[in-house]
Amino acid sequence: MNNEKMTETQNMEDVSENKKGLIEWIKEHKLELIFAGVGITALIATVFGLQNKEAITELGVALKKEIKKGSLYSEKWFRNANLEELQDARAIIQQDYLNPELDIDYRSGCLDLLHKFDTVISNKKWAGREYGYPVQSENGWHLPSND
Repeated sequence: MNNEKMTETQNMEDVSENKKGLIEWIKEHKLELIFAGVGITALIATVFGLQNKEAITELGVALKKEIKKGSLYSEKWFRNANLEELQDARAIIQQDYLNPELDIDYRSGCLDLLHKFDTVISNKKWAGREYGYPVQSENGWHLPSND
């Protein structure tokens, strides 16, 4: 029994000495270890970049496009989005607004966003045209005729 305890304590002492030796070795060679870690990381990044060059290029183009266009529903996005994109996004927001299972605060935010969509869409539709009222008398006696 005592022999077993002595063997265990001796093994524990050996392990602690090995740990101390390893820690001292790491402290002595930390600069070399840092360079090796950076070098291996750079090597892996280079290999990964060469294998996936097309995907990385596509990602870069997509990011440039997103930066140019602006984040979703920002002022820049509203200015740069075409009419079709605006109408598609408005339809999604309207579905969320009409969904009774969603949070009421979120739905009230959707309503505010719908008003903004309506304003921007109408401005884009009427851009460069003068607004005209219907003035044909066949639509009612109170509407004057152009004749």
